[in-house]
This record gives sequence, structure tokens and C-alpha cells, in this order.
Amino acid sequence: MSRLREQVRQALGEVIVPKLQRDLVSAGMVEQVETHDGQVKVLLNFKPAYASKSELRDWVSQKVGVLAGVDQVTVEFVRSSPQQRSPAGPQGRPSKLKIELEGVREVLTVFSAKGGVGKSTVSVNLAEALARQGARVGLFDADIQGPNIPNLLGLKDPPLYENNQIIPIAKYDLLIMSLGLIVSADEAMIWRGPMITKAIDELLGGVAWGQLDYLIIDLPPGTGDAQLGLAQDVRLTGSIAVTTPQELALSDLRRGIKAFRELKIPIWGLVENMSYFVCPHCDRRSDIFGSEGGVTEAKRQGFPLLGQIPFDLALRQASDQGEPVVLQAPDSQAAQVFIQIAQAVSEQSKSKGGS
Repeated sequence: MSRLREQVRQALGEVIVPKLQRDLVSAGMVEQVETHDGQVKVLLNFKPAYASKSELRDWVSQKVGVLAGVDQVTVEFVRSSPQQRSPAGPQGRPSKLKIELEGVREVLTVFSAKGGVGKSTVSVNLAEALARQGARVGLFDADIQGPNIPNLLGLKDPPLYENNQIIPIAKYDLLIMSLGLIVSADEAMIWRGPMITKAIDELLGGVAWGQLDYLIIDLPPGTGDAQLGLAQDVRLTGSIAVTTPQELALSDLRRGIKAFRELKIPIWGLVENMSYFVCPHCDRRSDIFGSEGGVTEAKRQGFPLLGQIPFDLALRQASDQGEPVVLQAPDSQAAQVFIQIAQAVSEQSKSKGGS
């Protein structure tokens, strides 16, 4: 190695990526360094979840550009990792890239197509209810532009990064990863579709999940790049739809169901959230968002209704305090429904060949 190239690598070892709290070299982001007649070319493994290309160019130029003998610094990017390379398909052509989640038995997405129906709350409490049954459960927050999992689980500290892998946060018997653990709470994710897909792939595929019975993926609302990218890049074994009883939510849900069926993702069932409210003073039931909309839609679509979650003060309080209601108030109405949903999911897994 030439002396200048060695100096460049040393300088790159001083470029700290704030969201990783590590330098470019130890984070495995430096693919190649070339030097020739004062021209330096640095090839970086681009990890969009941690820094933008413009930030990386600025950081490298600031450190490398001041070295003696350097006249010009060029930074180029590549997105390739052994974990995301697939063997050649028919006739020697490369098959589609996949994220191989070795050791994960069931990969389940939770989707809603419409925002505000409680998808993240369902994801958190379903994951915890499955863990209470003795399952090994991971929870991945794929809602890049509105990651709520950290708030629902009371998480603030960023994950560690070891041996080029992210170590998921362990809490409440769950292994958890979210972009919300990397970016600041008030940072807006103004990203185009390809950036969203790359960030999800980078996070999901870069986590050391280990052996899991279930990996629950909390999807963003809609039927866009996040859903399409995961369907193309990950072996999804099933999905769970979430809705409220009202027609406005159900009309969006139908679009989501159609999209998931076109993507060949099995739908294991439907959860109806905010189903009803029971007055704590008179015990009178009120169907605030309508009655039985999820029940009717599940029958119409031909898959099971997994549970009807009521408005429950215990659920709101637990969520605001960063704890699953199935732990904080296991005897509450909402917790009992989540336990029922987890049992139904477990039975689905067993019927499809899971252990």
C-alpha cells in the first residue's frame, strides 16, 4: 500500500458517522481507496439509514482533502453486501436480491393501508403477547416516516453496532429495531421512494436477529414503496390487516388487501381496533366508529377475524407510558383480546407447518 493511500485510510478512520457513533472504516463502509498523481477516489458502501451521500462527501473531503499531496477527492458509492447477494437464477442470470433472515421462522407484517387505526399498537402488543407464550419474538419498525415503536416501548438509546451488524434493543422479552432509534425524535424523514426502500433493507438486513420464532414488521400506512420493496426482498410468511369498523377505514383496507394478494403475501387474518367503548360508569356499550364492519369485511374477504379491540383506558395509559398493555394491565379488556389474537396467530403458524 502506498504511503498516501495509507494516510487516506487513516483519515477515513477519523470520519465519525454520528448515527452509528463509529468511524467509516470500523463500520465497514470503506470499500476501496485509489490514489494517483494527487487524485484520490474513495468508494463507500452507502448506508442511507445512517447518512446522506452529500454528508458523506463533505465529511470525507474535509478529512482527506487537507492531506499533503492530495489535489482532488472523489467519493463514489456502492450498495452491495454478501448478505444481500443471491445466487444466479435460470440461464446464469442473477435472481432478485433477497434479505436472508436466517434463523427467523415466521416473518409477519402488520398493515393497515390507512393511518391512525392503531397498527403500531397492535404490532407491539401482538409481539409481547406472543413472547408471553414462550416464543422468541423480534419487532421491526418499517414505518420510516413515522416510527412510533420507540415511544410505545419507552426506548431512547441508539443500538450498538458490532462486527458490521446492528445489535437490536432487548426489552420486554423482545428484540427491537426502528429508525426512530437512530434519528433524532424531531427529525423529518423527507425521502423519496427509493431511499425508503434502501433504508428499510439496510436496517432489516443489517440486524443480528439470531433465532426467532416470529419477526413482526410494523409497516407504514399505504401500499407504496415500503410494501413493494419488502415483498420483493424478504420472504414474508404472512400478514395481519388492521382496521377500525368505519367504512372510511375499510375502503382503504380493501385496497391494501388487494395489493397484498397481488404481491402473493398470505393474509392470516384481520384485527378490528377501536371496536366499541364500554362506559365505566353505566356499562353501556357505544359503537363509536360503527358496528361489525371488520367482522363483515373478514367474512367477505374469506379470512379469520382475529379479534376486536375495544377503546380501553388501560391501553392508552400503557402506550403513553411506553409499556405493552399485556404486561402493565394483563386483566384489562384490551390485553385479553391481544392474548386471544396471539393465540390465533400461533395456531395459524402451527397449521402452516411451524413448530
